[in-house]
Amino acid sequence: MLPFQRYKNNIILNTFMVEKRVTQKIRESESEAIRANVEKLKDELRTLRNAKAASGSASKLAKIKTVRKNIARNLTILNQKERATIAGKLHQGSGKRAIFLRTKLTRAVRQRLTTHQKTKQITKTQKRTLNYPTRRFGLRA
Repeated sequence: MLPFQRYKNNIILNTFMVEKRVTQKIRESESEAIRANVEKLKDELRTLRNAKAASGSASKLAKIKTVRKNIARNLTILNQKERATIAGKLHQGSGKRAIFLRTKLTRAVRQRLTTHQKTKQITKTQKRTLNYPTRRFGLRA
């Protein structure tokens, strides 16, 4: 491994650790504080976009990406927190879950028949299978 590669990987590792600490700090804060932080970040993004339109400096243009990522990070954590609180309260007595809490999967998987529906037969076919079972022929070796 070249020294440059080690240095590059170390930078990537450090940024990952910083992001992990940031997300942990966000998770510890209250949901109202997270909402306020999102609004503050959106205002900052608005000003950065105005600066971009008015041919702002390169540092401001580079900051747009980080602000957008921070907004997404905050909203993701907020959504996870709200889902966790709602999941325990909604439909507590029944075995059903709210639609937005269910696993999404794919459309084909959601619309697939259940095993009970697949094996279900009408009475005519049930009688036919009982009265005329599949024939088994013995083969001579």
